[in-house]
Amino acid sequence: MCYLQEYSRRLQEMSGVYNQTYFDNRPEEKLREGVLYGVILVNKVTFERECIKVGIASGKDWRHVIKRSRGFRGYDLRIQRTYHDTIYNCWKYEQELHKKFAQDSYKPKQKFGGHTECFKISSLILREFPKNSS
Repeated sequence: MCYLQEYSRRLQEMSGVYNQTYFDNRPEEKLREGVLYGVILVNKVTFERECIKVGIASGKDWRHVIKRSRGFRGYDLRIQRTYHDTIYNCWKYEQELHKKFAQDSYKPKQKFGGHTECFKISSLILREFPKNSS
């Protein structure tokens, strides 16, 4: 199976809250604050930098990423990138990054909410993050 087919299959099995239908049915939600984040997940048993996770969280800064990370069982995280915008714009950027780097998809050793949003540690996905203007 080619990586794009695998990516499509994994997207379908994701249980994430956000998708285009969610925003179409709740237009007021598009304006809520959100954070796009890129973190390195460190395995708590092996202490290995296992993969990169790219996801979104509601809120406006790294504290909301930390709150979201409580669900990443078996891993410590190292925040590498954050981008603050509306939750809708963060979701759109997330989808673009996931699609562009689908060939770098990684299946973590420990399963957790968001495990389908992980990428090989060697991926260049973090270089493509949008930047907030200062």
